[in-house]
Amino acid sequence: MPETIITVAGTGRLRRTPERAKVRIGIGFEGSKRDSVLAATRAAHESVTGSLVTLLHPDGGPVIDWASEDIRVWGQRPYSPDGSRLPVEFHSAVFVDAEFGDFEALSEWIDVVSAGDGIAVDGIEWRLAPDTEAVLQREVRQAAIQDALTKAREYADALGLGTVTALSLSDPGLLDDSGSGSPGGQPRMLAMAKSSGGGGIELRPNAIVIEASVHARFSAAPPAAR
Repeated sequence: MPETIITVAGTGRLRRTPERAKVRIGIGFEGSKRDSVLAATRAAHESVTGSLVTLLHPDGGPVIDWASEDIRVWGQRPYSPDGSRLPVEFHSAVFVDAEFGDFEALSEWIDVVSAGDGIAVDGIEWRLAPDTEAVLQREVRQAAIQDALTKAREYADALGLGTVTALSLSDPGLLDDSGSGSPGGQPRMLAMAKSSGGGGIELRPNAIVIEASVHARFSAAPPAAR
């Protein structure tokens, strides 16, 4: 009797508490004079970045790294309700990103900087340390492969077949070049900051979910007669 081909998808999933947080701070002003808007933006920007410099310690935190965009200033002439053009209004914007390894220090820093005029928290992205992420990537992929193997064995047992032999293994969409949009071997990680009732940021992140999926093909034949 010819061999039976068994094609399956395997998935792996892990949950971990975030170890780092990347916060984005937005700074912006508006006014009728470009120089005044630019000066206010520079002052706020220097206040935010200066505080990060004092906290920066790449090996231990509380700030592991930070970066800033260039300040942008532009003018617009709005329309009045009657359709006439009003004088030019100038606007500014700049974003500063900082990665913290200490959530308590992050909370205290946000309370201080967000109290300044023209400064607001634009969002927080929860992360894992690179070493932790690398380990979990391997674990979740191995779990996906084991899941695929378990499924193949169960199918073979249900059909009364013998030992399964792996023929091919791939990220989703590559086994048959089908272009499937299902999650691949790279882990998917997501955790969001929650807004508190007072309008601030409540630093209670959800656990980061790490997922991976593989497609595999096996062969199995009836057990040899004794």
